[in-house]
Amino acid sequence: MMNYVSGTRSKLTCGCAFSPLLWECQPRNRPMSWTDNTETHILPLTLARRKILPQGKVTEMSKEYSFVLDANGKRLDPTIVQNAWRLVRQKKAALVSKYPMTIRFKKVVEDENCDEVRMGIDDGATHVGIALVQKCQKRNKVLLKATMEHRSDVGKLMTTRRAYRRYWKRHRPTRFDNRGNSRKTGRLAPSIHQKRQAVLRVADQLSKRIRIDSFWLEDVVIDIRTLVDGYKLYHWQYQKPNRLDENLRKAAILRDGCKCQECGRTNCRLEVHHITPRRANGRDTISNLITLCPSCHDKTKGNEEQFAERYYAMIRSRGNNAELKYASHVMVGKAWLRAKLSSRLPLILTTGGDTANKRIDWGIAKSHSNDAICITGLKPEGIDVQEWMLHPIRHQSKAGIKDVIGFRHHDIVAYTFKNGERHEGYVTAMYPANGKRCASLNFRSPTKHCKRVNARKCKLICRPNKIYWLRYA
Repeated sequence: MMNYVSGTRSKLTCGCAFSPLLWECQPRNRPMSWTDNTETHILPLTLARRKILPQGKVTEMSKEYSFVLDANGKRLDPTIVQNAWRLVRQKKAALVSKYPMTIRFKKVVEDENCDEVRMGIDDGATHVGIALVQKCQKRNKVLLKATMEHRSDVGKLMTTRRAYRRYWKRHRPTRFDNRGNSRKTGRLAPSIHQKRQAVLRVADQLSKRIRIDSFWLEDVVIDIRTLVDGYKLYHWQYQKPNRLDENLRKAAILRDGCKCQECGRTNCRLEVHHITPRRANGRDTISNLITLCPSCHDKTKGNEEQFAERYYAMIRSRGNNAELKYASHVMVGKAWLRAKLSSRLPLILTTGGDTANKRIDWGIAKSHSNDAICITGLKPEGIDVQEWMLHPIRHQSKAGIKDVIGFRHHDIVAYTFKNGERHEGYVTAMYPANGKRCASLNFRSPTKHCKRVNARKCKLICRPNKIYWLRYA
């Protein structure tokens, strides 16, 4: 065979002459380069899988694996995406889903998959790291790593629905304990429940595509009472409340001596004021309430920030404690998630200290997905795999427009701007064509919220189910 550069005959590093047929027939044993008397040459297929940096350095592109099923739905070992597309083109397999890519063989495979696959979960209040690591005989391989962003609009939607229900049922007499949820034991708030369900939804989707042997979950322990009070409590102090009455309004008035903290009046109607207002994410806690008379309360309306620091000093409070919201979301529902995961597969708990030590020892950068890799306890050969961004899909859509020239809500679309930037994301709004404007779409990518782009220049990628799968740029 003639050399690409010098035109002389060269031999592969394995000692045999290069042949295109040998290259296609033996994809697993093919060499990545060959050497002659002058220099080392990189094969074109290798160049296609690499990125040439402006400085002249050559780095490997991120690998992406495809899940594989046989004709009976048996879960097989994943393969790289390039090999999966080759099988689809050769009509040896059919494409099941594109994000994440899953193919189905048209024949039954008898070989059993004996390699252990662990799923690491780095549970958090706003983001969750997810990783699949395969324990092979000679090395550990990262099959998937992703970061899921939780929905943050459920609390506001519940507040809006509560306001509508109060308006609708104003004519009804007051009733107590008339809802089933108020009588349930161990019930989770909807804003927290949907976060736990999203983690289970991803675990169930991945379990249908690959055989997972065990779940590995980081056990998070946060002492919220110590963070609120500012000191370490004794065991018996946890049983005593930090307020004088169960009613927050009464507890604030009793703590302040039944007098206005601004002017000192006592023989008047007393009101409880939120030092940090609710519109600024103020909390309904005893540390964010102060007693004022009506005239002093009126002076603070619209100017709460000017009085906040002085009022916190009056009641010797550490502040609004708004940052404790995320800590509470992590701790609440932790036992519920453990029970659900352990009912599916064996569950192994780890600690945050173990995750941090492994990440430092292995030289891995800090991120949610990388922490999930370290949680599995398997040191990977490399973590340079395609990273995904996951986002739960809202079940009920109140969109007034069903479709625009074939596009629907929740579709994954791609659009290329005039400067060459290409973004992929899910559709958030649709605008049909009118007399002045053409049909346009709004879609959100992992890095940008694209608005009013031409719908005819968009490309439909896929229609997801329950979970958005988006590639990180």
